[in-house]
Amino acid sequence: MSNARLALVPFGAALIVAGVTRAWFAFDGLFSQDAYAYFNFARAIPPHLWHGAPLPDLYWPRGYPLAVALLLPLTDGGTGAGQLVSALACAGAAAATTGLVRALLGRKAGSTSGGAPSSPAALAAGLAVACTGVTLRYSQLVMADGLAVGLVAAALLCAVRFANGGGGGWLIGCAAALAWGTISRWLVGLLALPLAFHLFPALRRRPGASGWAAAAALAGLAILVPQLVVAHAIPQSFAQHEWVQSWSLAHAFRREFDTPEGHERYRLPVALFYLARLGWPDAFFPTLAIFVFVGLVVLARARDWRALALLAGWPAAVLIFLAGIPYENPRFLLPTLPAIAALAGIGFGAAWDSAGVAWRRPATITLAASLAVGLAFGAREHGRQVARKNADLDLIAWTLARVPAGADLLMAGPTLAFGFYGQRSAAALFSLTPAEVEGMVRGRRPLYVLADVAELDGAGPALGSSVNVARLRRDPGLVVIGEHPPYTLFVARGRP
Repeated sequence: MSNARLALVPFGAALIVAGVTRAWFAFDGLFSQDAYAYFNFARAIPPHLWHGAPLPDLYWPRGYPLAVALLLPLTDGGTGAGQLVSALACAGAAAATTGLVRALLGRKAGSTSGGAPSSPAALAAGLAVACTGVTLRYSQLVMADGLAVGLVAAALLCAVRFANGGGGGWLIGCAAALAWGTISRWLVGLLALPLAFHLFPALRRRPGASGWAAAAALAGLAILVPQLVVAHAIPQSFAQHEWVQSWSLAHAFRREFDTPEGHERYRLPVALFYLARLGWPDAFFPTLAIFVFVGLVVLARARDWRALALLAGWPAAVLIFLAGIPYENPRFLLPTLPAIAALAGIGFGAAWDSAGVAWRRPATITLAASLAVGLAFGAREHGRQVARKNADLDLIAWTLARVPAGADLLMAGPTLAFGFYGQRSAAALFSLTPAEVEGMVRGRRPLYVLADVAELDGAGPALGSSVNVARLRRDPGLVVIGEHPPYTLFVARGRP
């Protein structure tokens, strides 16, 4: 079967997973403050380009909202554009991972597949991307994670095709995918390290490679430099971010941190958390680790150090960086999925090709069951996420019915969701300075506060909000006017 036809199987499978999930769950893709920020920025791009309208603040790189803006006309400006970008990127990642494994195994035909590129290995790798719980969830979100995983897979495939003797266009494609992935998720920039190790021998021995390398560098810089210039002017962005400035491997073994947002306490040390999340049931189901281990052994026995550095080096680089930041979020691991799935596919292919017919059925059942159960766990977690989103919508409707249109609302909660669905602004308590709070207290407008009191009393990441609410309780004082557990709505004393 040709590469294109084989890649269509996981590509179609990923789209089916995304389509069924979208049809089953009534969810528009907006969840967490980040998603609203991305989508608001994407919608502001066309007016900015055509009429010079100002762009809203965005502290994250802009590769994803730029992609969303391109598809907005297809969805009448709705959030479906963001979901479509994520779904297509995840499907593209599945297809590219299929091609990646076929290219790696085809380079040394016979070392792992009996003389021909292993279709079972490539297909298993692609399906391990398409049919995992993490892909099910992130193909639905208006977030940069899906696009990042698609661009990582594209960069890996282009690098291997160029190293296998492909034309210079593959090298330019690799640089462009790496750069666009970096301006979608800064973390993707670390992929340059394993890519350089993999590509260096090919660049050194091929005539004319320096010209292609220069062209690839220009293509990558043309994408990357404008974002770096923008990021330099934004506080807490990229190099100015505390995670970069205070990064330390000493964080890997800690569970408690004091950050500008407050005191964080986690169940697991940072390094152990990220390592465990690589094989979490609702992400990459843990039994697939069997095939990942076999894939590592296959590459090591074949002494294919370049492939090993590429597929194992990329997750290792991500884990080392994440272990040094004082924060835990499983979605930061998503860009490693193509490399881990490729290792799983190589391991499955080895079992299929060399363990004999008797072992093919158990290997296939293990793979299929792992993917099916992982999808079930992913769907369950996605359902919980949708339920939390619906709870936010209920809170917004409840608040709108109680807060007059001309009032100021301070919120320790979903402020961007309130602005998006309520069509009214709400100020985030954690980000207000004492002077800003003082200005609202001295103002003439009615002043309301919506917050989870139990969270504020426990401080933690809500430290800034807690300080501001404590100040409002002292002067002018807050009166409870209603509860929507766990939130309480207050009005400032003496205000209507």
